[in-house]
Parts: sequence; structure tokens; C-alpha cells
Amino acid sequence: MYRRSMQDALMDIAKGFPIITITGPRQSGKTTLAKMQFPDYIYLDLENPELRLILEHDPRSVFTDPDGSYIIDEFQYAPNILSYIKMMADANPRSARFILTGGNQFSMMQHLSQSLAGRTAVFQLLPFSYREIYQNHKPELNDMLFRGFYPRLIDQDMDAQVFYTSYITTYLERDVRLLSQVQDRDLFFKFLGLCAGRTGSLLNKNSLANETGVDNKTVSNWLSILQTSYIIHLLQPWHQNLNKRLVKTPKLYFLDSGLACRLLRIRDASDLVNHPLKGQIFETFVVSELLKSFYNRGADAPLFFYRENSGLEVDILIQNGANLLPIEIKSANVFNPSLVSNLKLLAKSMNYQSALLIYGGDMSFNWEDVHVYPYHKMDSVLWI
Repeated sequence: MYRRSMQDALMDIAKGFPIITITGPRQSGKTTLAKMQFPDYIYLDLENPELRLILEHDPRSVFTDPDGSYIIDEFQYAPNILSYIKMMADANPRSARFILTGGNQFSMMQHLSQSLAGRTAVFQLLPFSYREIYQNHKPELNDMLFRGFYPRLIDQDMDAQVFYTSYITTYLERDVRLLSQVQDRDLFFKFLGLCAGRTGSLLNKNSLANETGVDNKTVSNWLSILQTSYIIHLLQPWHQNLNKRLVKTPKLYFLDSGLACRLLRIRDASDLVNHPLKGQIFETFVVSELLKSFYNRGADAPLFFYRENSGLEVDILIQNGANLLPIEIKSANVFNPSLVSNLKLLAKSMNYQSALLIYGGDMSFNWEDVHVYPYHKMDSVLWI
């Protein structure tokens, strides 16, 4: 069993909150983390329809110990119990009494904000990070990108094609079909594939609408579904510099490279060698790792990208107060000075203390004022 990086932050930030909420995509390991961290808690699985029925009508018959500690899995299936949990937490506000997990975020956060404001700490658990899996060995880059990071896939050494085919079907059948915004399952699946082809690219709703055959409102609704279920992340542009004409459109990223590969119909890792989207898939992996590094510490991720209308673009800006850390991401496995050319151009108009390049090679070194790191040593980057 792999130790999750979130465990330390979970215990530290939980102090003072009677309720802990762990959200994230399906199969990201939320239940396993909760049980591993709180092994003596009473476990309630709300995917059980009989238990849901009882909870909705007579919660006292389930919460038999008014001072007990509980893990409530998939709590979004019975949102009305949040008011009862609030009452129990107010009566005995001991830290981390209730652990709520949910893989379907569609309406969950609205219920949380209405019922548990100020009483719950919220964590976002994505699939495994690179360092959670590969501390003791370095995988081949294309194999790692193709395989992805979902815990069940890794724990049980499953065939990636089999796992993602099942995952997509489960996602569509169990989550998406519950939403009134999705009338046509096949059309939504087409839309999902078109989004995968745009991972690492500027979001163009008109293009998605035209290729899918739906209107822009539908595209916006479907993008919201993909965001709130942790399939994609929309990276926002940085535009505090009012002297520049900057792009204000977000960039679309999948949160798992393996899922993106499956939707792109990439059959095995060897297909990535000359694939036209290899660079975007690598960039998708790095952006996801950066997001995980913040989420696993219980923090929001202050990640942006920089792009001028003139074409100058830097893949990532991490904002820490007044400090900015620009990062370029390149899949090339051999360093070339051209890989940092945009960082050099950015330095002419923006003040920053240091800049980074994350690339597909193996060496760590400094090139003038740029720190160069290989992808498998990214954990060094995250603490600069």
C-alpha cells in the first residue's frame, strides 16, 4: 500500500475542524486514505441504497453513538444528512469527528457551503503523484505517461486499456447520466475525446461546439461537468501586468495523462514516441503534478500561465504573494538553449527571482539563471 503525501497535511490542518471533507475524482483513493488515516472510525458507505434510505428517514438509528467518530463515504448521495452531522458536530466539536468523502462533486460543494460553513476543512485528492509511486525506480517516460496514475490501476497492476475503458464507462453511466444537462451519452463521449485532443491548449468553445454539433451553452455546461468531476482543469491566464496585451482565455488540461491517452485512442506506450501530441501530454503530466503538490498540502494551487497576444508564452507562473516563479515545460530528452528562450524574453518585462525548466531528460543543472530539472526530480522543484 502506497503512503499518500496528503496524510501529514490531513492531520495537521484537521486540528480545529470537527469535519473533514475529501473530494476528488472516482478511483483516486479517497476511501482508502480515510480508512488508512482513521482506522478505528465507524464506516458508512452511502452507495448502499438501504443505508441511504434509513439515514434520510431516521439518522439516529445509524449514528447510535452521539459522540462517536465516523467515515461517511459518498455522502453526496444523501445530502440531507449534513444538517444532522452539523448538529452532532456542534454538540461535540472534537477535531476530525466526521470524515466525508465524495467522488461526485456536481452538487456536493453547494450542500457543504450551505450546511457546514466554517466547520469543515476541504481536501482535494487527485490520483497518485509521481513521487508517491516511483520513489525507488524511474519508469520509462512514455510508459509512465501512457499508464497514468490512478491507484487501482497501479495497485493491481492492471492493463491500462482495460482500466480506462471501464473507468470511462463507469463515469458516463454512474455520474454523467444523473445530470439533466447530458441528454446524449454518445455525443458527450465525442465531446470528451475532442477535449482530450486539446489538452495543453487554449480553450476554444466555438471550435468544440462546431465539432460536437451543440451550442456554446451546452459546451459550457459540459466543461463544468468535467471540471467538477476532476476530469479536466482550466488553467487561468495571469494578467496583472496592465501594460501588456495578454490572452484572457484559459488553457484546458486533463488531470491524468493516462486517461487522455485512452481518449486519444493511443494503444500503447510506443505510440507516444512520434505522436503529434506527445509534448502536450507531457505538459499535461507536469501541470497535474504541480496541482497535486499544492492539493496534497491542503493548499489552493496558485498556478497560472502567461501568454501575450504577440505570441510570447510561458507555460506556468506560480504566484507566491508578490513573487512569481515562471516554469517552462518541454518533453525534449536533450537540453537545448532554445528550450529557455521564452524565459529569457519574459525576463525583459517581468521581475522574478528564479526560473525553471522541466524537461524529458535526465540531468539537473543551471543554465545561466534558469534551473533545469528532469521530470523525475520534480519534487525538488516544488519546494524552491
